[in-house]
Amino acid sequence: MGMHLQKLLCVGAIVIGFFAALLILICKLHEENIPNVLKLENRELVFDYVIVGAGTAGSTLSSLLAKHSNGSILLIEAGASFGYFSRIPLLATFQQKGINDWSFLSVPQKYSSKGLIEQRQCLPRGKGLGGSANLNYMLHFDGHAPDFDSWHKLHNISNWSWNDVSPFMTAAKPKKEELYEIPRSYSMLSEALDESTVEFMHESWQFRRSIYNIKNGLRHSVLQQFLLPVINSVNLRLLPQALVKRISLSSSSNLKATSVLVGIKDEQNKEIELIIKVRRELLLCAGAYQSPQLLLASGIGDTKLLKRVGLPVQHHLPLVGQGLHDHFNVPLFVSIDIIGPTLNQRTLLNPMNLIKYLNTGTGVFGNFGVLGHVAGYEEPMPFGITFFGAGAIDESALMSISNFKRSAFRALFPRYHNASQEGFVVISSCLQPRSRGSVSLLHKTMRRNPLIDPNYLNDEHDVACTIAAIRNAVKIVTSSAFSKLRPHIHWPKLQECANFGPFKRDFLEHQPSDNYLECLMRHIGLGSHHPGGSCSLGSVVDSQLRLHGVSNVRVVDASVLPRPISGNPNTVIAAIAMRAASWILKDELQYD
Repeated sequence: MGMHLQKLLCVGAIVIGFFAALLILICKLHEENIPNVLKLENRELVFDYVIVGAGTAGSTLSSLLAKHSNGSILLIEAGASFGYFSRIPLLATFQQKGINDWSFLSVPQKYSSKGLIEQRQCLPRGKGLGGSANLNYMLHFDGHAPDFDSWHKLHNISNWSWNDVSPFMTAAKPKKEELYEIPRSYSMLSEALDESTVEFMHESWQFRRSIYNIKNGLRHSVLQQFLLPVINSVNLRLLPQALVKRISLSSSSNLKATSVLVGIKDEQNKEIELIIKVRRELLLCAGAYQSPQLLLASGIGDTKLLKRVGLPVQHHLPLVGQGLHDHFNVPLFVSIDIIGPTLNQRTLLNPMNLIKYLNTGTGVFGNFGVLGHVAGYEEPMPFGITFFGAGAIDESALMSISNFKRSAFRALFPRYHNASQEGFVVISSCLQPRSRGSVSLLHKTMRRNPLIDPNYLNDEHDVACTIAAIRNAVKIVTSSAFSKLRPHIHWPKLQECANFGPFKRDFLEHQPSDNYLECLMRHIGLGSHHPGGSCSLGSVVDSQLRLHGVSNVRVVDASVLPRPISGNPNTVIAAIAMRAASWILKDELQYD
């Protein structure tokens, strides 16, 4: 029987290898060429609207302005095309640290990341058409109404209640055929999660199976939803592989952006600079790290910081780059004693799984392995729990994208050496962390990375909230609904936490001390890649996203979020871009 299985696996590996080679060849032969690229015949060009960044917000804005505006639009993107390989859901992590990832690193963290090399977090950001929507794990979230209502109550921001935003959320949501929901019968893990809904009816928790931005087995991001349908519009031009280096403001009392300086590398890697003049509006969609970086590099920000770096001040705006927030995840590995339901070598080498994907676009290759979520929204400690159905965790791959020290990784995944291990990872987080960080500059130039300090776990509230999330995750994993999986929680044995646990009783009772859980999160917790808040509503932009003191510049991306979104933020960002487009188009009537 063993020999027969080995032969099957060998044949499966050959088949998958053949198809993988064929797929790579096809991708090489069909590299996506970007149409409608601006011809650089002049070194000075003029557009009504200049959009910086072709990510979620930039792609959405470009689409709506191309359809409904009478003005000329230039979409500038630092990257090029992601190519077809990026659309295969299971390969999402393989793009990180590649040519389509900015591959930022945080500054060394003071309160967290002690199990990471130099205590620095990897901060992936998409570089190319579609931005991070083409790099992320494709998870869709419909939004949470109280998030927006709290903006008004806690931050005195008008016109941003759920009633104001919900029509745009509805418009931004992909069509039903552009979304893929994990079916209940997908695996025994998804079934257990569904059954636990009944078991925890007494709690005010929301259980949901994952919904992906996937159509016919392929990633269906804002690129496919919004930008590609209008990419050949006569009033739209694209400028890929171009870095916006500086914004110039008028010298009059009524400050306006007059132009941007753009740098493009030629074939000899020499930089060509050109000036793009702005006739109506400059729209910054470069994301929570690079929109504030561009403002600061342009001399728009806190005067003390700008003088320290040696930049001439164009406009004093002290809170640019402040208020950065992100979710913070604590993973726990859970092994199970049954065969079949999770990602591992056996699953990936099974030729039937590949055939199923090629025929139907479903199965293990047709999603990223995140099967479901549980959320508790009750204040003061709203929490989120995510179930990632992976039993075998590849050491070199995960260490590369997480920056784990080897000792921390092996403590977290003690069965790392077993490629056929069955299990899952349960990820706990606080949905409304209170810790705030910053984006700053070390260098004047946009060619150098910004200084990014997420400042994870700076606020003690986040520690207590995350402990509560972990304990709720344990309740679910040890529930009767999960008992058929025969789960075993692997509490990491970290030398630095040995005084606090885990002790023998912790593996039996699953009630380790708060001190142990705090030590654990400060060592192995990872950022969620949901950055926002660095050009926040109220402090940096007004209620219509216009930069304070500069009438024709708007910031339209996650950096305007005053508080975190209680889930995956991608669709929310698209909705915000749609709302911004409605204001821009309304203002356009004044020009006519």
